[in-house]
Amino acid sequence: MNTSPQTSASTTVRDAISRNVAFDMLARVGYLFSRFFIPPFVLARVSLEAYGLWSTAFILVAYIGISTMGVANVNIKFVAEFSARGEYKRANELLSTGLVLMLPGFAVLYAALWFGWPQLVPMLKISPALQGDAKEVVLMVVAIFLVSLSLGCFGNALTGAQLGNYNQVSWVTGYTVETALIFLFVGMGRGIRGLAEAFLIRTLVEESVGAFFAFRKLHWLRLSPRMFNRGSLRLLFSFGGVVQIASLLSIVLSSIERAVAAPLAGLAATGLLDIGKKLPNMASSIPGAFANAFLPAASYLQGGLEGSEEQKETIHKLYVKGSRYSNLVTAYFCGFTALLALPLLDVWLGRRFEGAALLMVFFSVSTQIHLMTGSGTSMLKGLGRPAEEFYYCIPNVLALALTLPAARLITGRWTALSIGGGVAVATVLSATFFVLRANRLMGVHLGEFLRRVVWPGIMPYLLAAPLALLFRAVPWGTGRWVLAGYVVSAGIGYSLVFLAATYWIILDQGERWWFVAIARQRLGRLTEHTA
Repeated sequence: MNTSPQTSASTTVRDAISRNVAFDMLARVGYLFSRFFIPPFVLARVSLEAYGLWSTAFILVAYIGISTMGVANVNIKFVAEFSARGEYKRANELLSTGLVLMLPGFAVLYAALWFGWPQLVPMLKISPALQGDAKEVVLMVVAIFLVSLSLGCFGNALTGAQLGNYNQVSWVTGYTVETALIFLFVGMGRGIRGLAEAFLIRTLVEESVGAFFAFRKLHWLRLSPRMFNRGSLRLLFSFGGVVQIASLLSIVLSSIERAVAAPLAGLAATGLLDIGKKLPNMASSIPGAFANAFLPAASYLQGGLEGSEEQKETIHKLYVKGSRYSNLVTAYFCGFTALLALPLLDVWLGRRFEGAALLMVFFSVSTQIHLMTGSGTSMLKGLGRPAEEFYYCIPNVLALALTLPAARLITGRWTALSIGGGVAVATVLSATFFVLRANRLMGVHLGEFLRRVVWPGIMPYLLAAPLALLFRAVPWGTGRWVLAGYVVSAGIGYSLVFLAATYWIILDQGERWWFVAIARQRLGRLTEHTA
């Protein structure tokens, strides 16, 4: 029997999502594991202010990275569409045009930072003792990051061609090397300069591996300045321009608490906010694999099934299932970090920073609700509607204009807690507004969304609540290693109960059959390789 192009396209997308999400999640688990041990190691060797400076350096990096968000998203979306139609020449022209556009732009950005550094120092309230390290570290990190963005076209091409799993191999190689070097360099007394040096070597390794896979797996890939053309430039400025503005708002909002903390409350407050958000952010990177897979998947469907009933049905199913599984995985982590914040921080850092546990509660809940928007924003972007993201960003800005002054009024001064609380409330309000809109655009009724997506995200909190009560009975001053044993035991018990409850209560019969089939397939392949 012949397979129609439409059926072939939807099957290709399902297979690619299954493969890419699996690889992405495994890579993110490894990243989570490696990042877990770095903050306590570094904080034992540098001050909270120096740690806050390192966090602030990456806020600057994130803002500079906004300059390429439009280009990256255009590359991924249209390479996916062109690949679905076999239009490889257009894909090469688009990638080459983006690269030619970025290089001079980066030179201008770096020059502006170099000459504008004296004006940044008082804005960031950098103490005289840290100013020498600050300039070297920030300028080094930004330069490294710009090199990484310049070579990002290789990863964009792999993602657009539904081969994002090779990007994860590059990423895992890079962060593994970086982790080892952080312990080496910081342990040698290099401080935050050692962190920057490790980041440099990681970037060189990661981008080299990514370029190797791109040329090895994409037989059609050719990049040259001579392929620059006006048609590709129009795509970059039309679709990419909207994404650029939305990305600007998104990046600002994702780091707003640290961005305002430095000038309002000092670098120590920035460091405290980073500590409170670190574990929820690390955990949230794992379910982020779903959203990452949906932009190229939706774009591939747009190229192969545009306007068909099958496209509408597939998009609806992908949105609901992606939101459902993403929220369930997010809640597994965030429920645990929210309800066991204090013992987790005691074990993780080995000492207490006042207010860090409450900040972790704020950010765990708000992070989970924020990530409920991921499937919607990615799929709508892939379907050619990037402006829909403004329905999240603009309400968030408006909410912040109310919640931050309100938090300042309640607490009487600017502190890490008042800033973190205000940001968390604004995130919850704006994310709820966007999810309701995305549901309407995807044709998903509120009842279906509450049953299939929201309820699975509540269940882990109910499972973690008894553990939180048990930890209240643990006496103050319990040794760190003994407490670690309690936390690990609680985590194992929580995980087992979570898996059982998910299998028997959350999943329906069809989902149970599907997961069992996937597990058997993976185990079968593993057995074949090891036989």
